[in-house]
Amino acid sequence: MATVDRAGTVIAGRYQLMKLIGRGAMAEVYRAVDRTTNAEVAVKILRTAVRGDAEAVARFDREAEVQAMVQHRNVAAIYGSGATAEGEPYLAVELLKGKSLRTVIKTEGRVSARRAASYAWQALQGLAAVHERGILHRDLKPANLMLEPSPGPYERVIVIDFGFAAFEGSSKLTQQGHVVGSLTYMPPERLTGENGDERSDLYAMGVILVELLTGVAPFEGEDDFELVNMHLTVAPPPIRDLNADAIDVTPELEAVAHRALAKHPDQRYLDALQMAAAIEDAAKSLRT
Repeated sequence: MATVDRAGTVIAGRYQLMKLIGRGAMAEVYRAVDRTTNAEVAVKILRTAVRGDAEAVARFDREAEVQAMVQHRNVAAIYGSGATAEGEPYLAVELLKGKSLRTVIKTEGRVSARRAASYAWQALQGLAAVHERGILHRDLKPANLMLEPSPGPYERVIVIDFGFAAFEGSSKLTQQGHVVGSLTYMPPERLTGENGDERSDLYAMGVILVELLTGVAPFEGEDDFELVNMHLTVAPPPIRDLNADAIDVTPELEAVAHRALAKHPDQRYLDALQMAAAIEDAAKSLRT
């Protein structure tokens, strides 16, 4: 079905759509102007083709609910939500003009240890704010960490995409026999059917940190079965075995990543702020 260009349309009497800037499986995204503030925003409109998909609608609603609960510089902001005049669910969110961490890794490979430490530390600050509200992200990966221009030495990291998020302790975290998220970043406990807790998100952060430091994930299998088995039974390899050029990675920083990748949650960090503090301490050993 051809995309209908809605440029010029005003949503909820407030958001004037200016240009279509993205179209995914679930939603169309427009650059828009909030006529109450004159600020640029992004408006996501659920595609008509998936409006009958209960899971897609639930993910869209969940994203709005979660982002409305968390206000933090490292978490994507939401300004409003509702339905268009045609009954289509929409979200008005922070307009992000940067690129994803996935794009950085794909185009640059590994980044410097100091830059990786900054990105991971910032992501953990946002994650701590999410966890403080009793929410688990459950789909942390480089594609869901955006980098926005910043006056500091490194870009601002923003956690996005809460479509798979759930409240910690919920009995409905995962449907029977259904695991949500990306296998590359999936912790062992969730692969064996447990709901997990905030330490499950920290495992994903450990995978991301290794990927930043080396350009590759710590576990890569020939198929899903092999990848799952590696998460369950194989210790993460040394950083230098993944990338011999990672000479700026100190033992202290490598130890942070490997602790986050412990098979049992009790052997990981207690929470996101403790892991962030460990990264901050490890960064002291890095070259300037």
